[in-house]
Amino acid sequence: MFLLLLSCDPSAAGASSQEVTAIRVDPADVELQARTGEPVSTTFTAVATYGDGHEGAIDLVSWTLSNASIGTISSRGVFSSVDTNGGDATVTATHLDVSGTASLALQYREDVVEDGLDETVVAAFAAVEGEEAEGITLEYPLDGTTVPRNLAGLWALWSGMEEGEVARIRFASPRTDLSVYTAATSWEIPTDLWETITATNSRGSVDVQVTVGDFDGSSVSNPRISAIVNVTVNRFDATGSLTYWSIVGEKIMRVAAGETEAVPFYPVVDDGTCYGCHSISESRQWMIVTHTGGDAQYVVLDISDPDNPLTLYQAAHDKRMGVRTISPDGNWMLGVRQGEFQLYDLPSNTYVSTPAMEDAKFTHPCWSPAGDEIVAVRVSGPGDFVDEFSFVYGEIVKIPWEGTTLGEPEVLVARQQGYNLYYPEFSPDGEWVVFNRSTGDSRSDPDAELFIVPAAGGTPIRLDMANGEGPIQNSWARWAPLPDDDVLWFGFSSKRPYPVENPTSSQIWVTSIDPAKAREGQDPSSTPYWLPGQDSSSDNHVPLWWSR
Repeated sequence: MFLLLLSCDPSAAGASSQEVTAIRVDPADVELQARTGEPVSTTFTAVATYGDGHEGAIDLVSWTLSNASIGTISSRGVFSSVDTNGGDATVTATHLDVSGTASLALQYREDVVEDGLDETVVAAFAAVEGEEAEGITLEYPLDGTTVPRNLAGLWALWSGMEEGEVARIRFASPRTDLSVYTAATSWEIPTDLWETITATNSRGSVDVQVTVGDFDGSSVSNPRISAIVNVTVNRFDATGSLTYWSIVGEKIMRVAAGETEAVPFYPVVDDGTCYGCHSISESRQWMIVTHTGGDAQYVVLDISDPDNPLTLYQAAHDKRMGVRTISPDGNWMLGVRQGEFQLYDLPSNTYVSTPAMEDAKFTHPCWSPAGDEIVAVRVSGPGDFVDEFSFVYGEIVKIPWEGTTLGEPEVLVARQQGYNLYYPEFSPDGEWVVFNRSTGDSRSDPDAELFIVPAAGGTPIRLDMANGEGPIQNSWARWAPLPDDDVLWFGFSSKRPYPVENPTSSQIWVTSIDPAKAREGQDPSSTPYWLPGQDSSSDNHVPLWWSR
């Protein structure tokens, strides 16, 4: 009789009435704030919708969190945050094959009090937050710069601060609110704090702002606030290292990614010779280094052990070139001597030929990543060419590589009246060529500017953000290896002011390139950052990226 009555109950008419058809997570959007030593928690509930339309809390779900860097979630839906950084995550509750999600945002907040200041300085500056008063300028970092996630040695520098005043440097984003209080007029961001900022804001941006005022132990008077400077943090770490030529000490220097000290790489002993023009074969882990000048001897080094470069081929009187490029497979070296190409078999360092070319001079060759063509400078006018570094009215050409020789040049960027084009370099994906344009003879023109052009041909784009303003000698651009991201990078030498140390010589700066913007004909560059670790009293040139 009981079974008969149950079978007549409409609510039990079919199994589908108890089938879970949808799940929602309650609450759907959560924002939390954590501090060092003060993690936070919250509880999520899974609410099921059943086949007959009614809803009810359900325990038979599994819980997952999309971003483990911000915390954990228990089998009962309890989220527990970390106390070291912020970030975003999706909370998912799953029953069989039915899922529901909620959004979780964790902001990390921290106040760092330095220089023996009293902790009351935090509340004192909070009381003047939001007031507007000019008089402070944040000089560095520069507005609009993009930096790799693992950049170390970044400084904050501001001007307009009086003796005895206190500054608050604030790094703010939807997921970060970190403030530092100091009596100094500049501040190097410690590695641990920078890692905290970047862990939360990779592939995002951070607003940097400085507030300065008189702090009497309880309150702040005469507050002045700088304009906001925006810094974008790339989502990937920089890898490998960057080598460059330093005039001081006359050495090739090397800075490993994430480090803040440049160390001498070659030569071991200063012998008064310029070794600035150097090239690296990644496939062989060899380096070719030229000895002073456009018609110079060179050495070939095995650099597979970065701490112990070994000389494979010594300088030879009959083997000379000013600049050269190496084929991607490491089998060929194409150099230039007095405007003529010189082809060498690289493994044996054997001269092969002088490829026959038209009645013109050539210099600054660069092999394409695919190995099928060369980009170079052609100088056609009589008397326009002196040597590999002194010429006028150069134009950029592409030359097919035909296995053992060169084909017919094709103009990529034509000769321009009143301008000189030089230092072309293929991007690591082969899509772009960066080059220089100036009005002088190319070696160290104050008005040198950077451009890129599609390697397949098209309209050159001036890199406004990278170039900055004024005659600051932007030159020698060299690409970083292809990253696992949609951003490219290159380093270049520039006399752009670096306010932390105020160098008067060229320094190495690094900019990011957004290919999507370039394809639309827009300036794809970012405001550059100064490469940490350099000697600011030195003239630094020829930045070259290396995978080691």
